[in-house]
Amino acid sequence: MSSKKRHQYSRWMTSTERKRQYNKIWARVSRAQKAAANKETISSIEMASIAESDSHNQLFEEENLCMFTDPALSSSESEQDTTTLREELSKWACMFQVKHNAVDALLNILKIHGHAELPHTARTLFGNENHYELTIKDGVKSVQFSVADQLSNHLSRYPAAVTDHLQSLDLSLNVDGLPLFKSSNLSLWPVLCSINLSPVCVFPLCLTTAASKPKTQDFVSDTVQELAELMQNGLTWEGKHLNIQLRCVTCDAPAKAMVKCVKQFSGYYGCDRCTQKGSWDGRVTYPDVDNLTLRTDQSFRECWQPEHHQEEKISPFSVLPIDMIKSFPIDYMHQSCLGVMKKLLLLWTRGRSEYRMSSGDVARVSNRLVTLKKTIPDCFARKPRGLQEVERWKATEFRQFALYTGKIVLKGALQGQLYEHFLCFSTALCILVSPELTKAQGPYASQLLQYFVEKGREIYGETFLVYNVHSLLHLSEDAQNFGCLDNCSAFKFESYLHQIKNMVRSGKNVLTQVANRLEETSKLKLTNKEKVVSLKGPNNVFVLSPEECCEVVSEGLENTMLCRVFTNLQPYLMTPCDSRLYGAYVASIRHSQMRCLDRKALERRAFMVEKHGGIRIVVSILHTL
Repeated sequence: MSSKKRHQYSRWMTSTERKRQYNKIWARVSRAQKAAANKETISSIEMASIAESDSHNQLFEEENLCMFTDPALSSSESEQDTTTLREELSKWACMFQVKHNAVDALLNILKIHGHAELPHTARTLFGNENHYELTIKDGVKSVQFSVADQLSNHLSRYPAAVTDHLQSLDLSLNVDGLPLFKSSNLSLWPVLCSINLSPVCVFPLCLTTAASKPKTQDFVSDTVQELAELMQNGLTWEGKHLNIQLRCVTCDAPAKAMVKCVKQFSGYYGCDRCTQKGSWDGRVTYPDVDNLTLRTDQSFRECWQPEHHQEEKISPFSVLPIDMIKSFPIDYMHQSCLGVMKKLLLLWTRGRSEYRMSSGDVARVSNRLVTLKKTIPDCFARKPRGLQEVERWKATEFRQFALYTGKIVLKGALQGQLYEHFLCFSTALCILVSPELTKAQGPYASQLLQYFVEKGREIYGETFLVYNVHSLLHLSEDAQNFGCLDNCSAFKFESYLHQIKNMVRSGKNVLTQVANRLEETSKLKLTNKEKVVSLKGPNNVFVLSPEECCEVVSEGLENTMLCRVFTNLQPYLMTPCDSRLYGAYVASIRHSQMRCLDRKALERRAFMVEKHGGIRIVVSILHTL
């Protein structure tokens, strides 16, 4: 009987008829099994007799015998399904930071509806062990985690393909403060660590809460001491001996001064990279631009310039076998994006009349930014906002403006001299965030930044040369030492701090709350996100070479994509250099053709701004996503 006829027949029969047929078939099968048990063989005639049952009976025999052999009903598979459900619930609750009382309510509902094997509470579901200890010293509460245990636990989250041939671990540290509540001065000061593999894994080595900024560096001393032992002796993990090396310690300027036990950036000897003495002009400025005397590891450890160091204090990081100058890079997130870029925007919108934009130009730039929203791909955390909200912009928004959108929206709205001056800053950052460009054009970026600082004094006055602007003179050196600025920036740590803040539900037992949530999330496996080529804008634009770019139109055959390829790309800007150097082009629909491209060729992402007359502005995405 065909499958269609079987389906129709089973649909026509009532449940009573199906039950009657089932009993007849089961009786027939039982008699056949008894006969087989009494005789060693069954004659071919008897086998044929059983097989000659009508097709209707055969249908129900097949269906109902499958019911008894269905693997989903076996006890072992049932236990496996229950275990999988428990793991999936735990993973879901951790990923979305679901409150425990909500998880408890969900577990009770599931137990009522047949999942009696599930636990009653979220605490049991997650399997929290609470093996950490809370210490209180001088009013500062701390939770210290074992560095070796943390490294081992988080290494286990990586796929085997990443860790099979691992011989050494490259780590980065971060120390920063995190305000927790608007109605309280309570802040969290974690010591964060990142394992610089793919994907990067960030986790805390220490958690500290205080009513204000910690007055001493004691909260990092135990962590640094244990790290020093690991750097000397290595880490044993799953039978492997791994060498530990510290790439850098990334902090903003106040936190860096605190952990290094040196004067703050607002002091006369506040620069941690050179020995220049600042000048007072309503604020401390650094007028010297060239012929600077740079600090070295030896000069720092031997305190060649006592005015730079805090009296009778030694940095806890001095016990590590690292360069105390080069291992504390300038964080371009705080000092270039939140510092210099924000300062420029405030000068253009609220500064003195000689370099302030008119209200009409400010409105025009804001409208352009809002218009660009539809062209910004999803790899950016935030879409552009108008200049009226500039004080609420986040660091990623200032980076987006400095690297990509600023050169587009300011064109024709900002005075020519100011616009060209900004382009020097933007071009240098574009070079230094790209590993390829940093290696090839690092010295050129250094020249651009030196010119930017010198010209800034001429345009905006001596007060422009504050610490953040002065630090640009040392930025290129850090980018070349670490490969690019993103390899030594605080962006990944700031993103993790945001996750920690979401773990705090109330002001009671803050450290306990965070430690419990961290223990739960540490059990989630790490995976690299698959690169999916989108067919819809604005996520379908790619740069193929300095001469070609494309936008994906549709799926092709055999792992190919049908794309509209733009050729004969022209530079968008010629100041301070040909913008094709850092991936800013002008494309025309006239110089385009449809072509099938291999997916592997679509690696370098970009975004496209459509202008009138079929003209497109294409900008490569340079920073690490």
